[in-house]
Amino acid sequence: MPLPSKRKPEHIAEALKHWYEQRLNHAVAILDVGVPSGTGMSSETILFNLDPGGMKYPKVARIRPSMDDWPVFPVYDLEAQYKAMQFVGARSDVPVPNVSDVELDESILGAPFFIMDRIEGQAPPDMMPYTFGGSFLDAMSAEERRDLQRNAATVLAKIHAIPLENEDISFAAPNLQEPLRRMLKEQREYYEWSRAGISYPTIEAAFDYLERNMPANPGPVVLSWGDARIGNMLFRKSQPVAVLDWEMVNVGHPGVDVGWMVFMHRFFQNIAEVMGMPGFPDMMVEEDVIADYVAAGGHDPGDLTWYQVYAAMRFAAISIRTSRRQIAYGEAAEPDEPEQLIMHRDLLRSMIGLS
Repeated sequence: MPLPSKRKPEHIAEALKHWYEQRLNHAVAILDVGVPSGTGMSSETILFNLDPGGMKYPKVARIRPSMDDWPVFPVYDLEAQYKAMQFVGARSDVPVPNVSDVELDESILGAPFFIMDRIEGQAPPDMMPYTFGGSFLDAMSAEERRDLQRNAATVLAKIHAIPLENEDISFAAPNLQEPLRRMLKEQREYYEWSRAGISYPTIEAAFDYLERNMPANPGPVVLSWGDARIGNMLFRKSQPVAVLDWEMVNVGHPGVDVGWMVFMHRFFQNIAEVMGMPGFPDMMVEEDVIADYVAAGGHDPGDLTWYQVYAAMRFAAISIRTSRRQIAYGEAAEPDEPEQLIMHRDLLRSMIGLS
């Protein structure tokens, strides 16, 4: 569910015009203010054109959501996002947008924001899921979709190849020690916040499974994009031209991002099949993604079972929060049983051996 904007376009245009004029010390025009559709859960995104004098510059403003209005996360670290993009952009050829301006003063737009250069491209949508049809993927051949997958896996390999020793990675994690243990602890804390006093036995069973089956050899410590999926990339044909949405940036191991990328397609594919649609069963197959990732220089993550369960648990904890928000907004009804808020409950249960 895209985060609804409560800001009027004309008010945004006026505020940004005044803000830019103070920074640039000359008159500007803010044109074509709008919002994207199809993706986004946790932050507000505004599209506009900046005209400082006869030429339009396409821009994107990412605005911190109101922390009093059903935020997806208990803390929204806007600085971590733009620092992650700057870090990756300075150390690799991963196509992250240029962050041109940052404003932490809440008085301008009512919340801190940063501004990126807007890059033209297409993202496989979440709403409705690209596996339902109707996106640019439909017109691609199987080989073109495989090329898109190969390029997406290459992006992960390039992010993971960035050396972290002697770097300030405080925007992502406090240190490089035992990432999986730390990430599990963080996810338990997030679940405790998200569940709001309600028990979700399937999620709790998934935590138990993950604790019992910790990977013995998880591989190198790497920068983890976090929300690593094709829906957070812009493509021109099969080529990624922008890697977006760094809200979940962390420090982890290769399997965290690779497993998330595989699972998130599996989630959308499962929904399509349940609803009688073919989806794209030939995309994001675990063995293929691992092969593409390793061919691009990534460390072989091995069996992704643990990492896919971690991804499914993590997404379930997020889902109960976003579903509760839909209920609060009047966009969904209260379920008869709390676990009905987890769209992939049956899939997660099957992954951890529950009937």
